[in-house]
Amino acid sequence: MSEDDAKRKSKLLDELSACDNPYILQQVEKILSRQSQLRPLAEMAKTFPAILKEGYRREKAVKRNLSIPRKTALARYDSYVRPFFFFISQLMLMLAAAILNIISYSPENLRVILFQGMLVRIYLIGWLLYFLDFAMVLYLARRAGAKIAMGEFIPRMLSLLFPPLRLGSRHIQKVELTWLPFYGWCKCNEGLQKQLKHRFSIPMIVIALLIIPVLLIEWKFYDEVSAFLNTDLSFLLDVVQAFIWMAFAFEFILMFSISTDKMDYAVKNWVDILIILLPFISFIRTMRIIRIARLSQLARGYKLRGLLMKAREGFIFASFFKRILTLRPGFQVNNLKKKLEKNQREREILEEELMELYETLRAQQQ
Repeated sequence: MSEDDAKRKSKLLDELSACDNPYILQQVEKILSRQSQLRPLAEMAKTFPAILKEGYRREKAVKRNLSIPRKTALARYDSYVRPFFFFISQLMLMLAAAILNIISYSPENLRVILFQGMLVRIYLIGWLLYFLDFAMVLYLARRAGAKIAMGEFIPRMLSLLFPPLRLGSRHIQKVELTWLPFYGWCKCNEGLQKQLKHRFSIPMIVIALLIIPVLLIEWKFYDEVSAFLNTDLSFLLDVVQAFIWMAFAFEFILMFSISTDKMDYAVKNWVDILIILLPFISFIRTMRIIRIARLSQLARGYKLRGLLMKAREGFIFASFFKRILTLRPGFQVNNLKKKLEKNQREREILEEELMELYETLRAQQQ
């Protein structure tokens, strides 16, 4: 045993003697019970010291109102326009929600909507702003010889396809920073993600709850409620559906953008992804219907579109049920305990794979 290892062991023994946390003692006991199985890792650590180096360090503190680089014209331009495009992107998301909802439920008016609708005209004007902004970024970067962070360059290009994606854009050069209302320029880390998730939780439960009266009216009491209110409910229901979709899209785009592990966030929130994407699938199907003149194809298209919209409503209800469950302490404890056990199994598997790899390397060297 080296001198450093001896000092580390002595320090750990002192801390263990003073520890009265049963959970920590249980974890130490589990690790020590596998001491003989993990012995090959001791030899591996001598050959590959990198295995003992500290890896990812969690940042749980929310860092807001940070200063940003302003040395180049590109950095100054991006710092000025970022708040503007955040709110423009919100407006574009509202317009996208309205247009998608109209197309999904009124495909027979698609030609009028696309070529004469005021919503589409406003959306296209807003879209032009994004192209002008992207051209300005390229011009300033080339003129000053400034480097655009690749982690932000690709999302900016994607926002040209769907402008609301700009909601979560980061600084064009210092990609770990983003701008949010009431936060200013802040660092995208675990602390920010956790705080925003907490602030979204209750409002999103309330918004998802709106799907219940929509489903009840659409499936069961449409005629009764229409007769009682003496009005056609289709417009009101469309507005509520569009608002729900917009809220889910806003939360997902923002949380996905600031997430430090985007793939993990997407996998965990696959229900929200389906809620957001189903109207686009319906839109694509509707475009196909326009090109096909046969009545049978038209009828099948209407049926598929109806199924997709009902599926979206079902997923919204499922999301509401999931979110409401997470508020129960008992459910949270059991859920987190299962995740801990899963992570422990994954850790043990990875340790075993490391040992197998080391044995293979040793065999090759002999």
